[in-house]
Amino acid sequence: MWKRIAGVFSVCLFLVSGLHGQNQVAFKPGAKVFVAPMQDGFDTYLKAALQKKKVPITIVGSKDDADFAITGSSETQKAGTAKKLIRLDWHSDEQASVSIANLKTSEIVFAYSVNKQSSAHGKQSTAEACAKHIKDELGKKK
Repeated sequence: MWKRIAGVFSVCLFLVSGLHGQNQVAFKPGAKVFVAPMQDGFDTYLKAALQKKKVPITIVGSKDDADFAITGSSETQKAGTAKKLIRLDWHSDEQASVSIANLKTSEIVFAYSVNKQSSAHGKQSTAEACAKHIKDELGKKK
C-alpha cells in the first residue's frame, strides 16, 4: 500500500513540476522585454544602448506584451568647482542600477549596478555598461 501511495505521490509531483515549467518563460535570447520609464530619462539611454550593443532581446512598447521588465535608476553628480580647479576634470560621476523581472512570477532574473567616475559621456556610458552585462548574461543562456 505504501508503494502505491508513493507512486501516486511521485506522479503528482512530476505533473505539477511539468506544469510549473510550462508557465515560466526563460530569460534567453529573443525574450520580449519592456523598459519601464526611469528618472532623468535613463530608459531612453538604456534602449539606445541595448540596440547599439545588439543585445538579442525584443524591446516592446507595452508591459502587456512583455515577458520581462527592466526597471532601474540613475544618478549624476556634476563636477564641482574644486574638482574642476584642482584636477582640471569637468566630467561627471555616474551611477546606475537595473534589474530585470519576470512579469509572470515577479522573480528577479538579472540585476546589475555600475559606477563610472569621471564619465566623459555621462548616462550613455552607464547605459552601455548595463547593456553589455545584459548581453553577457544572455550569452550564458544559449
